[in-house]
Amino acid sequence: MKVMGVCACLLVGVVLVAALQAAADDSGDKAAPGEKRELLSLHDTVAVFDGLEYRLCKGLTALCPRECGHSGEFAQFSIKKYLDYQKPGQFGDPKQTTFLVQVSDFDRNPKGDPKTLAAVKGLKKGDHVRLTWRHDYVTKGGVSGPERPLVKLEKVPADKVDELLK
Repeated sequence: MKVMGVCACLLVGVVLVAALQAAADDSGDKAAPGEKRELLSLHDTVAVFDGLEYRLCKGLTALCPRECGHSGEFAQFSIKKYLDYQKPGQFGDPKQTTFLVQVSDFDRNPKGDPKTLAAVKGLKKGDHVRLTWRHDYVTKGGVSGPERPLVKLEKVPADKVDELLK
């Protein structure tokens, strides 16, 4: 899978989130000035937090693994149920069984939206979460490519889990 034209990262069965957008509102569809954003798919899920894992990019560019931006610590989630799935065009991601959120860079410095980082810090392995993300095709500064911004990450109270999984 080629991510943002920078490095080739082969991750089977997971989606690599290249960027978390602090500017995204709850709907996640707000484009910055000079940016064109097209929804390819929307994923609204109930997932289980599987923990954090440090991953080293195995791309073959001169920037890999230290400076390509795709090495670091990732929060791992297993999708248990889809609450909503939309794929308005032919190029959107299919339903997933797992999802990754990058929370640090190669040197373990925090990476991404501070709200997301705080939410991940508050999770314990096995916690259920409401996890929503978009698969967008974005054009900005004359460059186009996919982005998978996180729209929602919130812990589901234990007494609400069964209700959501029905």
